[in-house]
Amino acid sequence: MADVAAPEVDSKAAETAAVVQESSKAAPQAEAAEQKDTGTAPEQQDTPQVTFKVQYGKSSAELKRPASSTVADLKAEVEKALAIPPSKQKLMYKGLLKDDAATLQKVGIKNGAKVLLIGSSEADIAAAKASAASSSGGAGGMAWDAPKQDEDITKQPQHAKVIAKGVPEEAMPGIAERQVPLPDSLLNFNGLYNSQGSKVRLTFKPESQQLWIASTTTTQKLPYGSIGKIESWPIAEHPGYSVVSLGLGAGSSSRYWLYFFPSQYVSGIKIRLIGLRALI
Repeated sequence: MADVAAPEVDSKAAETAAVVQESSKAAPQAEAAEQKDTGTAPEQQDTPQVTFKVQYGKSSAELKRPASSTVADLKAEVEKALAIPPSKQKLMYKGLLKDDAATLQKVGIKNGAKVLLIGSSEADIAAAKASAASSSGGAGGMAWDAPKQDEDITKQPQHAKVIAKGVPEEAMPGIAERQVPLPDSLLNFNGLYNSQGSKVRLTFKPESQQLWIASTTTTQKLPYGSIGKIESWPIAEHPGYSVVSLGLGAGSSSRYWLYFFPSQYVSGIKIRLIGLRALI
């Protein structure tokens, strides 16, 4: 009787071994499929996740990324969320994130952090190029200036009295009829006048997305997002300098006037504060 039962035991053992073998083959395949679905590398799945916001002008995106993922990974994710190509992105968190290979943990991004994005979409770039190509500017102004009006606003009494003060000694040298890129390192403009004829200084604060306008007595801190429109008019008596208007609030209902702004940086300040859509 024992000789008859033995083959049955061996058969069950063989069947069990086959099931275990198939399971061991299926496990790596299932793991690979899960990684493909999540788009997360194996070494990142076991690391802490951080949830934070990327702010782009008035738009924002809530992202959740592994702390071990890189700045380059983040830029790819930002492109999906906000349609800004990585090559056109500048991400800021406690300063500019320059090292694409650095991890989120290394640069200090934690839960609840706010990362600032400066950049332009391909659509904005194409539209700005088309607008510049189709605009001739007209007499008394170039394509980046406000549309020419019948009356030169620089001749209006409230503006003429400030312009009559002349170019401030501290003013940056101006260049007429051309635009140059606004360097990232250029964060201050001295030697400007406000509408009262008082000297003011512009300071860009990219880490907080604010523009500070300081006089000898007060400092106004304007969020970039509060500036809806920027217009400029060249000052005929002082080539290379412009009157610049910052439109504030909903519909740009109020304005902050600046005098003797270097004309070559008009486009640059528009792009920095509003984005390329300001040139469209």
